[in-house]
Amino acid sequence: MAHLIGKLIIKGDIEVKTGMRIGGTTTGLKIGGVDLNVITDPLGKPYIPGSSLKGKLRTLLERKEKVEWNKKDKQGNPIGHECDTEEKYQKCAVCKIFGILGSQKISSPTLTRLIVRDAYLDESSITEEMKKNLELEWTEVKFETAINRITGTALGGSLRQAERVPAGACFKECELIFSIYDEKDIDLVKKVFEAIDLLNDDYLGGMGSRGYGKVEFKDIKVFWNKAQDYENGTTELKEERKINGNWTTPAEIVKNFEEIKKNLT
Repeated sequence: MAHLIGKLIIKGDIEVKTGMRIGGTTTGLKIGGVDLNVITDPLGKPYIPGSSLKGKLRTLLERKEKVEWNKKDKQGNPIGHECDTEEKYQKCAVCKIFGILGSQKISSPTLTRLIVRDAYLDESSITEEMKKNLELEWTEVKFETAINRITGTALGGSLRQAERVPAGACFKECELIFSIYDEKDIDLVKKVFEAIDLLNDDYLGGMGSRGYGKVEFKDIKVFWNKAQDYENGTTELKEERKINGNWTTPAEIVKNFEEIKKNLT
């Protein structure tokens, strides 16, 4: 059985650089409403689901690690990666970080080490000046249409409205938690920050190839809670307990990871 050594608590802000759309439900949509909604919390404000962020990080890391896309949907189309043997699992950063459903061929515990929380909007990031130019309380509406590339004219019936979180919005203190069960797990943390850095140069949400969803993960703080800290009640995330020093971007943390590792004692 795997025993907990400790947990890394990773906090950071996600700033939206170009309009972002993570789709929500259209249930109850009224006539004249937006065609493509963003997902919102119970108070009607947009948020970033932890599942969306975690799934994007996994996909980016899968491609970077060049894993085999052997997981298939009901139609037999490849949709992702999942190790199916002990030998593969022991060498796979992706499956160790994000977990798998498990296999009879794998004797090791296939624990999910990374937890990604939902991230909520910092209301103050939507300034009064921004609100003057928004169609909705917290979001903008972008009109889109399909263009015939031969004639250069709009295709009939293709006009639609897409709701987006505007550039400049910020989701404060997004939280990721990484559990350490083995000394070797520490090096997997570097892979998480590589994935976050890849996300900075990719997109979050839909329609990224059209310019949507550029984000920046910044102002990162990393805290280390040993198993004993949970026994002693000393898990408060105070500034003096931060272990990443003045390195606050994913690229800086990756570059200086060996120095940061020394603080995991």
